[in-house]
Amino acid sequence: MFKCKFIAAAITATLLTSQVSVAAVSADEAAHLGKDLTPSGAERAGNKDGTIPAWDADWKGPSYPKEAGRLPDPFPGEKPLYAIDSKNMSQYADKLSPGTKELLQRYPDYKMTVYPSHRTFDVPDFVNKNTLWNATHATTKDGGTSIENALGGIAFPIPKTGNEVIWNFLYRYIGSPAMYYVEGFLWDPSGHKILLYSIRDYTEAPIYDEPDTPNDTYQKRLALFDAPARQVGDQSLMLMKTTSGANGNTIDYMYTQGQRRVRLAPETAYDTPATDAASSFYCDERGLWEGSMDRFDFVLKGKKEMYIPYNANKFEFMPADEAFGPQHPKTDALRWELHRVWVVEATLKNGMRHAESKKVFYLDEDRWEISLYDAYDPTGKLFKTAYTIPIHDWENKAGGVNPVVFFDLAKGQYVAAMHFGETKGIVRIKRWPASRLTPDAMAANGIR
Repeated sequence: MFKCKFIAAAITATLLTSQVSVAAVSADEAAHLGKDLTPSGAERAGNKDGTIPAWDADWKGPSYPKEAGRLPDPFPGEKPLYAIDSKNMSQYADKLSPGTKELLQRYPDYKMTVYPSHRTFDVPDFVNKNTLWNATHATTKDGGTSIENALGGIAFPIPKTGNEVIWNFLYRYIGSPAMYYVEGFLWDPSGHKILLYSIRDYTEAPIYDEPDTPNDTYQKRLALFDAPARQVGDQSLMLMKTTSGANGNTIDYMYTQGQRRVRLAPETAYDTPATDAASSFYCDERGLWEGSMDRFDFVLKGKKEMYIPYNANKFEFMPADEAFGPQHPKTDALRWELHRVWVVEATLKNGMRHAESKKVFYLDEDRWEISLYDAYDPTGKLFKTAYTIPIHDWENKAGGVNPVVFFDLAKGQYVAAMHFGETKGIVRIKRWPASRLTPDAMAANGIR
């Protein structure tokens, strides 16, 4: 490596740890968007052996109606290509995450049912327009923990750092405001299923509601608990903000009907156990990442081909007992595909405290969603792994706040978070007034 590269690296490191804003790419680099790169920054071409296709912007979806809120299988009747299990996993080892390998080895009946890969995810034109603008205008500051000048679009479509890739996940397009009707379940070490919650989760993305104006809040969610009985009437208001990243990007208010008061939930940006998920993961692992970036060094390791769950509408709208087994999801039902992913490794900074020493994220290049996730304890041992169940809402050209399956390898239990099952699904609605999404409104609307 040339000496000048060492100098450039040192300068970059200095900038990333200061208050100086760090720009994304040049106009010449941004000119690749919409050409050899998709408008969102993925490689437009497929891979050399044809197992990953080129991006298809003209795909319209199957021509049959959907039930309101419930999204049908985008590729009905398609047959799987093969299955990967503990016996043949060595053939595919270079395309499997450590967490995936652990599940294959731990559970003799666990397998990955692999289907043909499809790259049909697209977003509205205004999102692509803003993404192009962001490429040369959006910046990070505070060591990458905060972001500035990003409109409603992918913030860094040609990322240079791990922080930028994670910001792309946070800024991904989830569609118009919606009510998510979801349930969460825990399967304990004995394989017993426990209902964790049944909620109506109102979600909006302010950066997309006023897409031509930078906004300091990229997502707001208000969860209304309908079950179990002990939590009926509880509320959780989450405000995901883009500024003051060093102090935590997520603000979480809780209304507990038993106490009849609103309180600010402590330390939701870090490793406080998520009690509504039986403490199977930490608060910064909700959705696989909803924390503050200030305690970890996020390093972009590059891009690689990996097997990830994909186009999983059929699985996600199955009744829970048909989709899940006592130790893991029923693998015949879950669809896996080969895709290119960005790999980001987050290592705990010296002098910082966290229950995990390292987190590794694998993000789909087309959707900018975290597809796979592995976490390591302070001794460096893999003790958690998770994956997203990505759904495809092609009529609205949107992904969403996707369901997650989270395995606590140390305890031998797993959680299905945000499963739609037999609920109403995703119902697109008009944006609520800002006055409804405040702590005072929570208290006023709480059950007495």
